Amino acid sequence: MGSKPKRSTFRGRYEEMMITLRNEIITNIWEEGSYLPSESDIADRFQLSKNSVRKGLDLLAAENFIEKIPRIGNRVRKSPTGTTIKLGYYPSLIKEAQFQALIDEFHKQHPLIRINMIPMPYYHTNPTMKDYMESDNIDVMTINNWNVELFTNPDGPPDMLEPLAAKEGVYPVLNEPFTHDGKLYVQPFMFSPVVLCYNKNHFTENKVPEPDSSWTWDTVKKAAHQLSTGRDRYGFFFHLLSDNRWPIFLLQNNVVFNRGKEKGNNLELDRTSLKGSFQTLIDLSEEVFPPFLSENDHDVDMLFRQQKVSMILTSYFFLNMIEDVDFSYDISPLPYLGTPKTLVIVIGLAINKNSKHKQAAQTFIDFMLSHEAQLKLRQNTLSLPSLKSAAEWNGQVNVKQPERYFIFRETFPTFSYHTALNVTYSELEEIRQNMKLYLSKMEGLQVFSR
Repeated sequence: MGSKPKRSTFRGRYEEMMITLRNEIITNIWEEGSYLPSESDIADRFQLSKNSVRKGLDLLAAENFIEKIPRIGNRVRKSPTGTTIKLGYYPSLIKEAQFQALIDEFHKQHPLIRINMIPMPYYHTNPTMKDYMESDNIDVMTINNWNVELFTNPDGPPDMLEPLAAKEGVYPVLNEPFTHDGKLYVQPFMFSPVVLCYNKNHFTENKVPEPDSSWTWDTVKKAAHQLSTGRDRYGFFFHLLSDNRWPIFLLQNNVVFNRGKEKGNNLELDRTSLKGSFQTLIDLSEEVFPPFLSENDHDVDMLFRQQKVSMILTSYFFLNMIEDVDFSYDISPLPYLGTPKTLVIVIGLAINKNSKHKQAAQTFIDFMLSHEAQLKLRQNTLSLPSLKSAAEWNGQVNVKQPERYFIFRETFPTFSYHTALNVTYSELEEIRQNMKLYLSKMEGLQVFSR
């Protein structure tokens, strides 16, 4: 019990003292009724001042680990009973956020709060995330800017989510999809814009200039033809029906679905701008790549990993899947159609309004949004932390990051959400179904007016 701490900073030494003393009490190294060493001994052990030790002991007393006996010492209480909270999470976060490592660290710092991890569906499937929350009494969960609509009432705020205090230092734009009437219901944890990812070796071999922010979709088509071998490699590819891909073309062409005053909630639109958006999709699918190559975004990512395609539309989240490839790659801002815009994917944390463990759930969220946890996310993954100080931290990382990793800072003005189209997620799904009919030339543009 006399070992010296390994951490060198004051904050690290203080945290180690708190973690160590809590664990020693819980594991009965210091039994109930016994006294902790003196403040001087604890200060020597953890290389802290007596004032810092006294502050930590006050916190242990507030947590009911010890009882302060005036002029005698700090007597150990009966080990407090812990709390278990259920965490609904996207399974992809295990890789994209090193989620398990973060939870392990949380357990070290908060031994009285245990996390029971429950995998959740990413898409609007049955059962939905809302169903899981209702049936499994989930206390805290990960929610992205698409799924948050499951908890949103048309005429009011999310009725199942607890209002949260906005975290200082988080990029303000990330709060937008989770805010209703000025109240935040989901705390942004990590994010990614959709970007163009490309195989640098293919560009070098074919003497094609690398992409930059001036590229349009016509530039992509030209480069794709130069990069394609005509046999075993396509120059450009993306999953055309992905909800995080095809809406980009509508956003870039400033398509907005308006609701007619005389027709209730019927959607109306400028067919000219919609036609221009879809024409770009048609040109790409007919001239550059076969749309039947993929069933989802993951298929596209794997084709890129296998060097079967030279350019793809992807996210920072996916970069974690190719971090170990043996070829050189990089990223670039999205090409544009009319206005430079890209879709942003934000994953946040929310608390069940009916949870019996709100305080423990809030403690977990506070940890995940702390600079310490956000910096671990930055250092050990290629995902973007929501905390600006962590996302823009430029030091030694434990992953191989692309040279242009920080282009997200330049593209903030282009960030958009699907809500800019003035449609809900369910309406967007209906538009996607109609788009398939239109792209197959089975229907005209009138199919989008209902």
